[in-house]
Amino acid sequence: MPGWLGAVAEWNPLSATVAAARELFGNPGWGGDSWVAEHAVLMALVWPAVITVVFFTLSVRLYQRLDR
Repeated sequence: MPGWLGAVAEWNPLSATVAAARELFGNPGWGGDSWVAEHAVLMALVWPAVITVVFFTLSVRLYQRLDR
């Protein structure tokens, strides 16, 4: 796998969620030495919050433009 694709795969929100679920159920199968792999539960909580904030902000701006 190319280096850039490996970085995308490690920072993928779905990968963090799957790794967190496996860790919480006691079957940590995805081992890695990156920060994301070591803090999968934290990232599984942070990613949805970040995505919600970004898209909420964009949707409010779009709605305000439609009102004019």
